[in-house]
Amino acid sequence: MKNGKRYRHYRHIWIKRTVGILICVALFGVIAWAQKAENKNAQARTWADLGVTPEHQTQLKALWELKRQKEIQAVKDLKTLNRFAKDSLATDAEIQETLEAFRVKRKETQGEIDKAEAALIEILPTQAQLHLTLLGILDNGVPRKITKPQTNKKTEETPQ
Repeated sequence: MKNGKRYRHYRHIWIKRTVGILICVALFGVIAWAQKAENKNAQARTWADLGVTPEHQTQLKALWELKRQKEIQAVKDLKTLNRFAKDSLATDAEIQETLEAFRVKRKETQGEIDKAEAALIEILPTQAQLHLTLLGILDNGVPRKITKPQTNKKTEETPQ
């Protein structure tokens, strides 16, 4: 009688192990199949595939650098404006002058970017325009993400 119970007990353990192994194999198979299907859909596109010439690439790099400089300058200007907001001794005339200079500089930079984008749109092939708009190199209306990570600052402390 004991031998019969022991045999059923061992058989039960082997069934659980086998089912577990089969589930893992099926799961890994589905994951591998999904990755393979994804790789087929994601075909690499090169500049040449899109019809972008080296001259276009130079203009695109200049546009990208202009946008990057605009973001850097905007952060610097906001730091200056933040100092004015914290400074209780700043006069309204100083603040107004700084705000006007900030707005003029921002409009000039945006005008340069708009001109560069308009020139590129005139000469770039349609497929290149589509992909560059999706990537955010050409304006797509979505605000760009700030790449600098935010630091965890203690808000209870007052600046000295």
